[in-house]
Amino acid sequence: MTFPLTRRHLLGGAGALLVSGRAIAATAAKEEAGKGLAFEPNSFGKLAAPKVLPPLSVKNEQDQDVPLSHWYGKPFILHFWATWCPPCIRELPSVNATAKALGAEGPQIVAVAVRGSTIPKVRAFYDSHGIDALPLLVDPLSAVMMETGDQTALIQSVRQVRPDDLKSLKPDVMSLHGVPRSLILNAKGEVVAESIGNMDWSADAVRHTVQALAG
Repeated sequence: MTFPLTRRHLLGGAGALLVSGRAIAATAAKEEAGKGLAFEPNSFGKLAAPKVLPPLSVKNEQDQDVPLSHWYGKPFILHFWATWCPPCIRELPSVNATAKALGAEGPQIVAVAVRGSTIPKVRAFYDSHGIDALPLLVDPLSAVMMETGDQTALIQSVRQVRPDDLKSLKPDVMSLHGVPRSLILNAKGEVVAESIGNMDWSADAVRHTVQALAG
């Protein structure tokens, strides 16, 4: 599936929803004014049942396949972003700082750049912004993001923290392509919760939220 340029720019909106311009603009204004959504359980939409994933892989800097199962065994965060997404660009340094503060004990933050974010572009961004605690990974066709996403959880997360964005929306027009997006996976590698839009990252908040939602 391809992204026309105009649609790609829309998908980079802070609300990360393929919706009316009014909803995107409203969410963008909120995120420009503050740090983003609180990183807490209520900012995530919880799946009715953990989502079992098929074998999925992302690409590393050497263009090698890295299976998501590499991170199974402990709960972790799968964070999708893009080099063409202004909210993602603003947010990723704080994601990196949080990953550094969490250290090896975790939970681990697995950052994955989606379609349009090539390995050279991601490397250039990492170098220019001092991103040194996150893996350099890409999802060239956004296939992993599509497969892991859950539209019901996505709508729930928006309803809980940005209900005004849903006034003119119906579930069938919600986008599964929006970034930034954070998913919480349990130790089995099952998706248990999802949130979309910029967040206010901190190590303590991540520990608390992952423990509450993934055990």
